[in-house]
Amino acid sequence: MNSQLINLMGAAAIAIADCIQTAAEETTGHTPSFPAALVIIHRYPLITVDLLGQYLQLSQSGAARLVERLVQRQLVERRRGDDRRFVQLQLTAAGHTLVEAIQQAKVDAIAHLLQPLTQPEQQKLLSLLTKLAENASNTESVEEYICRFCDAQVCPLSACQTRVQAWQKAF
Repeated sequence: MNSQLINLMGAAAIAIADCIQTAAEETTGHTPSFPAALVIIHRYPLITVDLLGQYLQLSQSGAARLVERLVQRQLVERRRGDDRRFVQLQLTAAGHTLVEAIQQAKVDAIAHLLQPLTQPEQQKLLSLLTKLAENASNTESVEEYICRFCDAQVCPLSACQTRVQAWQKAF
C-alpha cells in the first residue's frame, strides 16, 4: 500500500470531519453532539432517547441530558410511544429550521473544499468515495455515528436508503 496515499487519506478525512463539525458548531453554537442529534432526529422521527444515544455513542445519562437541552431550547418534543416505557422524540418547527441550516452550512463548507476539483474530478471522487463507503463493514450504530451529519435523502449508499425507508414504513 502506498504510504503517501494512506497519510493523505487520513489527513483529508480529519480535515473534512473538522470542516463539517465546525460548520455544525458555528450554526448551532453548541458542541457536535447537539447538532448531530437534531440531524438524526430529523432522519428518524420518533426515535427513542436510547437509540439516539447509541447512534451518538453517548451513555444513557449523556443522551438524556442532551435531549433535555434540546427540549429546553424548544427544538425537540418528547412523546410517549405506544409502549409507555419509551419516550420518542420529534423535531419542532424550530428544530426543522435549524436542521436545514446545519445541512446548508455543511454543504457550503464541503463545497468550498471541493472548489479546486473540476467537475469530472468531482464525479470520479464521488465514485471512489461510494466504493470505499460501501465496503466499510460496520454495525448500524457505527454507521449512524459516522453519518450523523449526513443528508440521507441524497446518499448514494443502498444501506442508508434501506434503513431510512424501513424506518418510514414503521412510523
